Amino acid sequence: MQVMMMHLSPAAGRRRLRRAFGGISLAWLCSVVVPAALAVSGPPAALAMSEKKEIELGAKEHQKVIAQFGIYKDAELAAYVDRIGQKIAKVSSRPNLEYTFTVIDDDMVNAMALPGGYIYLSRGLLAHMNTESELAAVIGHEIAHVTEKHAIRNQNRAQGYQAAAMLAAILTQQGALMELGELGSAVLLKGHGREFELEADRVGAGFMARAGYAPDAMLKTIEILKSNDKLEYAHARIEQREAQVYHGFLSTHPDHDRRYEKAILAAGELGENYGELVPPDEFLEKLNGLGWGDRKQVGVVRRNVFYHPKLGIKVNFPQGWRIGSTQKGIMGLSTVGNAAMEVRGGRLYKGATPTSYVAEKLGMQIREGQELTIDGLPAFLGVANRYESTFGPRPTRVAVIFDSRRRQAYIMTGAGKHDLRKVADDKTFIRTIFSFARMTKDDFTTAKTPKVQIVRAEEGTTFAALAAESPITNYAEDRLRVINGLYPQGEPSPGQLIKIIQ
Repeated sequence: MQVMMMHLSPAAGRRRLRRAFGGISLAWLCSVVVPAALAVSGPPAALAMSEKKEIELGAKEHQKVIAQFGIYKDAELAAYVDRIGQKIAKVSSRPNLEYTFTVIDDDMVNAMALPGGYIYLSRGLLAHMNTESELAAVIGHEIAHVTEKHAIRNQNRAQGYQAAAMLAAILTQQGALMELGELGSAVLLKGHGREFELEADRVGAGFMARAGYAPDAMLKTIEILKSNDKLEYAHARIEQREAQVYHGFLSTHPDHDRRYEKAILAAGELGENYGELVPPDEFLEKLNGLGWGDRKQVGVVRRNVFYHPKLGIKVNFPQGWRIGSTQKGIMGLSTVGNAAMEVRGGRLYKGATPTSYVAEKLGMQIREGQELTIDGLPAFLGVANRYESTFGPRPTRVAVIFDSRRRQAYIMTGAGKHDLRKVADDKTFIRTIFSFARMTKDDFTTAKTPKVQIVRAEEGTTFAALAAESPITNYAEDRLRVINGLYPQGEPSPGQLIKIIQ
């Protein structure tokens, strides 16, 4: 088992669960849109909206989405996505809308739509596509949400809420740092519901067919994304936590639903002789170099080692621990979530010693401790009676390491969820503390941000072997299978182009 990267936000609730320990979100088929009509209270007739008003609202909220997520900076890829989107939009039931397609810089597997034709695809979603037809399926589905005005038809679920509140619901479900206030969790979690999601699949498949894409690609795309759901449920069982799938596919798109498959395939009657308009190999090459992982992540995990280029340090966490950034530094959490170690930086003050820093700056009451050196730097190692941890006040193993040249203190604290008097995982914490080291020139090279690389499989290539060399930090073999459409079993064929992470 390897170490999993995660992002721990200042908001300790929803964001922590989703990014820290939740794996990948599967919201593209169930994205919540923000219709201007939802800002209107009153009788259903008041929900009628002019196209001009719809476009104005979409343009306004578009800026908020971009501010929250950022645009993924790859002009060639953006132009390619826009080209596919415009092609499908022209044969939709609302071809006169001016559609805007944006690749957002988010690693979650997401797509969503705003009123007026604003459609967003995350780079995380693109990393899971293997053909242009699969990408067209996502785009067709989102266009269908716009053309069918599902959010307006869904007004009974959210009537009376302001459009801004609904945008907050969108952004929160996609992993943004927002609180919903009194907006019920039901609005956040239910999305459009099965009826509208399946309608978007059916209508979107028709748009695909008119544009020349085989509509059965919709089925393949859904299977890929359902694999993410299944993988997340499996990981949640191992880690003894609740699965963070939100709008899960397993409820909206159950296995072996023949009526659903028949409805999708019926769209194929709109045309014939479907084939890939772009060869799969050519499509995959367009993904070469695509960013992988959380853009907000402050460091990189390679095998079990967390590299923090900004602080210039590295720490070797135990095998199987999940690691990620916090507001102040980094945190490692044990596989079952009952032990945690945090590493953060602090400024040195004049005349401070490691011992005085612990007492005066951190305010710890030390039960036992000593000064020593770690990686050649002056340090203090001890145990505090009680100190605030991710589990609340607990007895805590603490180390403070001084780097006078950088006027920097490195603070490492470890605590257990069930610790009352003793630090149960103290030996593990001590080993982790003594793995602390300053990064070398080679380390900075190693710590470059991972990217999707397209390579050709050779005879004997297996996902297990690829996973062993991958910087993917947890369940690497399963994740490689999912992004290549071969989960839960199967191996790449010799000569086949596949995606790896390097």
